[in-house]
Amino acid sequence: MKMPKYQLFGFIALAAFSVVSFQNCSQANFSQVPAQLASSTPDNSNTTDSASPNDGPSTPDSSSGSLSANDITLAVNKNVILNITKASIIAANKGSMLKVDSVGMPNLGTLTAKGTTSYEFVSATIGTATMSYTISDSNNNVASAKIIVKVVESDIATAPFYGCNLQGKLYSLDPTTGTLLKEVDLTYNGAKLPCSDMVISNSGVVYGKDGDGSNKIYTLDVSTGKATLYQGSLVASGNRSVGLTLSVDGLSLITSEETDPGKSSQTNSLIQVSKSGAKTTLIPATDKYTMFGGDVKLLPDNKMYWTITNETSTLCRNNPKAGNQAVLRYDPVANEKKEIACFDKRNIFGLGFASKALYGFSEQGNLVKVDINTGNTTLIKNTGLTFIGAAANPILW
Repeated sequence: MKMPKYQLFGFIALAAFSVVSFQNCSQANFSQVPAQLASSTPDNSNTTDSASPNDGPSTPDSSSGSLSANDITLAVNKNVILNITKASIIAANKGSMLKVDSVGMPNLGTLTAKGTTSYEFVSATIGTATMSYTISDSNNNVASAKIIVKVVESDIATAPFYGCNLQGKLYSLDPTTGTLLKEVDLTYNGAKLPCSDMVISNSGVVYGKDGDGSNKIYTLDVSTGKATLYQGSLVASGNRSVGLTLSVDGLSLITSEETDPGKSSQTNSLIQVSKSGAKTTLIPATDKYTMFGGDVKLLPDNKMYWTITNETSTLCRNNPKAGNQAVLRYDPVANEKKEIACFDKRNIFGLGFASKALYGFSEQGNLVKVDINTGNTTLIKNTGLTFIGAAANPILW
């Protein structure tokens, strides 16, 4: 089987949120604040609670006589100031002429009002800070929800989405727009480290797989790009590890092991590898699924999504409108698998779920939206970046 120019883009799982902008308030050890409402620019709104046109005014609510508010999840490093503007709280909700009536005190850290337009949150302790907020509209409807801030250590992922490549670059991005937020060089023992895939744990630890063929796993400091060896080769010598995710309990790594990679005799099996190196086969090579780039990722529904080739897909091999990849869903608890979609375009390697939709990256860096029911794609943006591995942050799922 012919392999793509680049081995894979990582499967990514995205929460359904809107990232307005990001702020770097620390003078050291800070990457990005992944927030629906973290502001990196001065708030030029007027002294009322309503957003001015420059702040992105709220849209009219088509419903009548009711208002609802959305919970907002953020993450920030400890001892780093997170600037929360009223305008961005409004932007996270829908309604007519919304205004922020109040934001409550958090159970962790401190919140300080800055004039009439924003607040500053900071915590010297890691943990989860929760605070309530209340909004109202022009019809005097009132609604409340929560702002949840995950406070983490400086070397833990705090941006919503990361990508890496064989040139040893680590990118952090706004996944809803494809905007590049930060770029660092990945290094191990002072030398540049090529990267072929990534996964982020539920505690924000970033694992990266090398791109030099040794199939080693590293933990990555996303602020500095420094890598630390975590585990030796995931697969047998001469084989190739494609894709990377974590088991449901977060204690083992999962990958697709390719035997005879790139040859007509290639086989793929889905395996689970413990920290000690003990291997468990989840989907054996005898099931005869193969890959063309792609990935495997565990999503918040506790099921794994594995990209396979059309030629090994019962659902897609005879579909004249299909591209060259299908998605297989695997339930590790019930040990059940099902093919769920065929892509209409070829070579879509990076995928992520957001608001019951899929987003994907092509080899050329095109960000596309995928209809999960049909596999049809819609171009959102060409990012101008090359991704080999990618991962979203489950802290923000």
